[in-house]
Amino acid sequence: MVKAEHVNPFILSVCKVVKDVCMMDLTIGKPDVKKEEYPEDASIIELGLVGALQGKVILNMEHPTALEIISKMMMQPVDTIDEIGQSAISELGNMIAGNAATVFASNNILIDITPPDYYEGGRYQGEGCQMLSIPFRSDAGAISVDIFIAE
Repeated sequence: MVKAEHVNPFILSVCKVVKDVCMMDLTIGKPDVKKEEYPEDASIIELGLVGALQGKVILNMEHPTALEIISKMMMQPVDTIDEIGQSAISELGNMIAGNAATVFASNNILIDITPPDYYEGGRYQGEGCQMLSIPFRSDAGAISVDIFIAE
């Protein structure tokens, strides 16, 4: 099972990066264990973890939430997730994971992150892992951070 010391850097990073980049406050919900499955209308950013921790982190949100976040990042209304939008929201995932890697390093846990991959929920082919899912609420909608750390 995922340890709190491996989860807290992601919670801190999601809240900080979303606040800094999107000017949105997040409210943390109750974490839960779930199978790695996503609805058709999900927007998913997957990042791999390598180094002292092996696994992956998935930033998951409904399509309208992703559109709102991309609009905030690009400082203009966006009504479709094209290549530029995918790049923007993938960069949000990259910033969150990079920030978390810095927090881990301050605790002497050295990790690297793989470049982010963007998927629409129906096209995501996960391995069906059991993941710790941390839900967040924002003015733009629900976001979850799903974490899998290999033992």
